[in-house]
Amino acid sequence: MRKLKMNRMYYFLLHLIIADYLVALFNVLPQLAWEITHRFYGGNTLCKVIKYLQILGPYLSSYVLVMTSIDRYQAICHPLTNCQWTPARSQLMISFAWIISLLFCVPQILIFSYQEIPGNPGVYDCWGTFPLQPYGERIYVSWYAISFFFIPLVLLTTTHVCICREIWRNVHQKRKSFKSEQNKIFHHNNDDMSDCLSTASSTNESIGRSTNLLVTVGRSYRFKGKGRVEVSVDRSKPGAGYNPRSHSLLGLTRAKIKTVKITVVVIVCYIICSSPFVCVQLWAYWAPNAHKSSFWSGMSYSYTYYTVL
Repeated sequence: MRKLKMNRMYYFLLHLIIADYLVALFNVLPQLAWEITHRFYGGNTLCKVIKYLQILGPYLSSYVLVMTSIDRYQAICHPLTNCQWTPARSQLMISFAWIISLLFCVPQILIFSYQEIPGNPGVYDCWGTFPLQPYGERIYVSWYAISFFFIPLVLLTTTHVCICREIWRNVHQKRKSFKSEQNKIFHHNNDDMSDCLSTASSTNESIGRSTNLLVTVGRSYRFKGKGRVEVSVDRSKPGAGYNPRSHSLLGLTRAKIKTVKITVVVIVCYIICSSPFVCVQLWAYWAPNAHKSSFWSGMSYSYTYYTVL
């Protein structure tokens, strides 16, 4: 079972790595070459292919991460369903991530083409023509921000909050059960102690001050005369104060702490890696005169490309 779960996680991580390679090869590398040559010289077909692949990697990375979170949610919050999990379901989830990413990239093919730049006769570039002017660009950029960043962010946050809440609830129930069993053991041992003291009192005259009596009832009580009782606990015997569930509670508490840490790391890293590009694009198309600011020409591109790399 452990091997199956590890293979599932490796399967999701494999596609997450593939998505990151797509970002590096088809997003960052062509854009760097484009910045060096200043103009695109690949023709219309290559223009559409490059523009399509440039956002495939980011989309795929986001939705594979979402599917990984859903898989962890199923494993932790619905363990009975998790027992019936098959490799086909993991493949179906990854296939869904690929399909939705491929579909979201289709508008790139329709918008961008190798054409003459408006206002620059004889100058050709891979250029976008947006419908519904003058709001076409804003609508498309807003849609990209929602589908690429905000929807995955909501899904990631929801699944990880549910995971943390389930683990917290499980720990609380374990702690209550542990305390209840400790109280039962305490009362059981008190009864044993009372019986043992009663036995010692009734036989005290025949035992004498120098005689030692050993009675075993999960604990060892050694009587050394009147008023002196020596108690030793045998933890290897059931009912002797040792509760193996305490180890389960400790392990679950550690799992809770580890899960909370992973949750924070996943969400924070996703925001750090994805938000700069989205925020810059939204700012550029919704803020008046954004292209004329010094921040746009300097820190915005530097920080965005640094984050993508």
